[in-house]
Amino acid sequence: MEKKIEKINKLCALCGKTYKTNELDLLPCPYCGWYNDIMCEENPDKVIYRNLVSFNKAKILYKQGKKLTPTIHDFLEAFEFYGEVEFKYKGFLCQLDRSKENGIEFGWNPNNIQYFKDKEDFIKNAKIGNEYVREIWDKVEDPSYV
Repeated sequence: MEKKIEKINKLCALCGKTYKTNELDLLPCPYCGWYNDIMCEENPDKVIYRNLVSFNKAKILYKQGKKLTPTIHDFLEAFEFYGEVEFKYKGFLCQLDRSKENGIEFGWNPNNIQYFKDKEDFIKNAKIGNEYVREIWDKVEDPSYV
């Protein structure tokens, strides 16, 4: 017999609103988009999976009425924590994975793969075509974990 997943009320640590979720709590708060996780609250200055910004930064963005959108630095911190992240740009699905040397493998198809030793190298040199990722970051869409 399959166990029924119970619906529970949850208080969002970010916006303070109560929402219905299930006991696994895998979805973001429907009001502010924050993934409630005690690990994020216990490490408020770190970007921790499933969120793409730190808890303290999320509080600032929320108070300003802004979306919880990561900067390139937040995104790379999420990558360091989780090891696989992606975003879309001009129809390309761009992905970052850990390389064999523990650096960064970046690409959007098998013919367009670049390798970087660390996040500073990525910020300085990563390109999509002739555009540096750091210069187009405000135009990327759907940054997320893989």
